[in-house]
Amino acid sequence: MEAFVESGSYKRLKELEKEGRTLRDRVRGCLSSGESRRYEIGSHLVAKFIPKKIYQYDYPGLNEYLYNLGLLQKLTILTSRNLNKDQKLLDLFEPYHLTPEYYVKPSFNRAGQELIKGERTPEVHVTLHDAAIRISQNRSQLKAVKAEYEKLKDELAQSNQLSVNKIVTYKYGSLSLRRKPLRYRIMHRTNQRIIHALIEFGKPSFDGIDHYLYKGIIKKSEFEAFRTLKDVRLDFVILDLDDEAKMQNYFHRKWTNHLLFLNE
Repeated sequence: MEAFVESGSYKRLKELEKEGRTLRDRVRGCLSSGESRRYEIGSHLVAKFIPKKIYQYDYPGLNEYLYNLGLLQKLTILTSRNLNKDQKLLDLFEPYHLTPEYYVKPSFNRAGQELIKGERTPEVHVTLHDAAIRISQNRSQLKAVKAEYEKLKDELAQSNQLSVNKIVTYKYGSLSLRRKPLRYRIMHRTNQRIIHALIEFGKPSFDGIDHYLYKGIIKKSEFEAFRTLKDVRLDFVILDLDDEAKMQNYFHRKWTNHLLFLNE
């Protein structure tokens, strides 16, 4: 990590991330007054405004509905974060957690902060065409630096020193090995205390719900009773044209499979 910081790679990573956000905001500003929701902006990129419905869910009610259908344990996603640090519940679910996953979190001392401090990013005043060129370049460079950083963190996470001590210090700060929230999977019938906790704290997989909606096991009208539309947010994304085509093919296949099932 010391060499990664001293080489300027960490600073470069953060500068590229910031530049990418600034360029994205510039493109959005250029297009926000237009009437279309899709714009090919050059450099094999497409900018899209995508409406996203924001719902408020009655999760306990939905989970009880799924339980009555025999789908609660199949669809429930539960993590230690959902259990609100309740030690009794954490102990109850301890036998059911999947393999723990860890990540490395860097912290920087004064010397490190000085070394990674980036220059203030000026406002970007470029044409849409030039912004697209710079976004393409930015993404290519960011991908390379991020891959190097992720590889370094993976190597650090597996190092004996960090595995044993959970935190190590070095010239520019410290590295901590943090555990991600535990994920639980409970596939079989079990005691009512666990069922009640799954109903109260669990969140279902919505891909799974879509699957059972397509099969007709979950009724759409009944599912809709457990959610309330609160807002429609307009998200803005910039995609490579090939990535857009892959997404469209995925949703087309998903819909085709749904129609084939209905015609069986």
